Amino acid sequence: MLRSLLVTIVSGLALESAQWAQEAPKIVALSPENLSADIDAKAATKLSVEFDRPMGAGKSICGGGPNFPNIKSTTWLNPKTLEIEVELQPDHDYELGLNCQAFRNFASAEGVVFVPQAWSFATLPSVLPDQVEQKKRNRKAFEALQKQLAESYSYYDLRVKDWDKRFGAAKSDLLLAKTDRVWASLAARLLKPADDIHMYLRLGERTYPVGTRAIDSLYRRKLVEKELALKPAANDQALFGRNEDGIGYLMIAGWGAPLDLDAVDSALTELRTCKALILDVRPNSGGDEQLARRVAAWFVTGTKTYAKNRFRTGAGKNAFGPVLERQIKGNGNSAQRFGGPIAVLTSRYVMSSNESFVLMLQQADDCTTIGQPTFGSSGNPKPHELGNGVTILMPSWQDLRLDGSCFEGEGLAPELLVEVSDKDLESADLILEKALDLLREKVGG
Repeated sequence: MLRSLLVTIVSGLALESAQWAQEAPKIVALSPENLSADIDAKAATKLSVEFDRPMGAGKSICGGGPNFPNIKSTTWLNPKTLEIEVELQPDHDYELGLNCQAFRNFASAEGVVFVPQAWSFATLPSVLPDQVEQKKRNRKAFEALQKQLAESYSYYDLRVKDWDKRFGAAKSDLLLAKTDRVWASLAARLLKPADDIHMYLRLGERTYPVGTRAIDSLYRRKLVEKELALKPAANDQALFGRNEDGIGYLMIAGWGAPLDLDAVDSALTELRTCKALILDVRPNSGGDEQLARRVAAWFVTGTKTYAKNRFRTGAGKNAFGPVLERQIKGNGNSAQRFGGPIAVLTSRYVMSSNESFVLMLQQADDCTTIGQPTFGSSGNPKPHELGNGVTILMPSWQDLRLDGSCFEGEGLAPELLVEVSDKDLESADLILEKALDLLREKVGG
């Protein structure tokens, strides 16, 4: 994962008004590949990035600190390919970003901004470990990975239909990995077709993700502030306000630090007198479901089942334990209850425990979900040691709707679907506007 980014190289004009589009440029090839760990520091004097279309002259190569490579020069070899001359050190982890939140100068020749992407790799040590012993470690870990995946991965049969074939094709390279770090990199590549955000390998402080995503949350604070005056609930992790129609608004950006739940409770106390309330969780990708449950308790009466799940218990399509129910209990104290109509704003960025929050709010007396389908990713990941210093974390459960269907890879459909384009987001928040229109109709505003 990239640290807080200090931009080391930025050239070209900032594209402040451009938005990340579904048609955004894509990377065709990286050299070295992302997460590679077998790089010869002396031989690797040039990095390269190839895009799928002609690009503009601008570039933002983001990063900083000891893991940022020493960049000597950058050159566009042709409209699609950027070459980066570097000086690397042996036995070293490197991290950089192609575009980042603050600087987005990689864009197509037509001005469509490239969605930021992290790029990391590692160089080999000057002296390799004993390769006979290394191969023994590699084999032990390979066998452990294959066994654990079949016995413990809750979505084993979802996206990959023939794991044995994949393991067979990757076995030779994994057994010949020169270091544990190279082995972890190759294992992540083996697992990549699972495309699971909740699965990753860990070796020391280094993580090797299996799934990645680059998704616009469709949330723009400046557009929300055109409709409502916002103030923070302790910090910008939660913002709240109300408009002249008596409709309140609360945005929560994540279920974890630095969210201040006491401050959120105070905000909700202020909003209790509103006729209706918008809960905006579009920029929230999850966290601690217990925190989400505490906020949802403001809107639910009594005890309600909001989701189900089942845990994998062994290898095989039907090797699952009983289906379990997850419940939300509403606040018994009437001073901590909001009983008016609510609208919940969703987008594809919403996932994991935040999808659980959406399911909780659907148990309120008058709730409408508005926006776009959520991402569809939950897993309750558990760690498994592989015997060579590498740990794999992978989903242990399947998250289920109330009807027992699994929404992994599908997401939760909103009751009111709102299509949004990048052009729209330059001037208007159509999802928020739809929610305001609905709630005004409900309360007679």
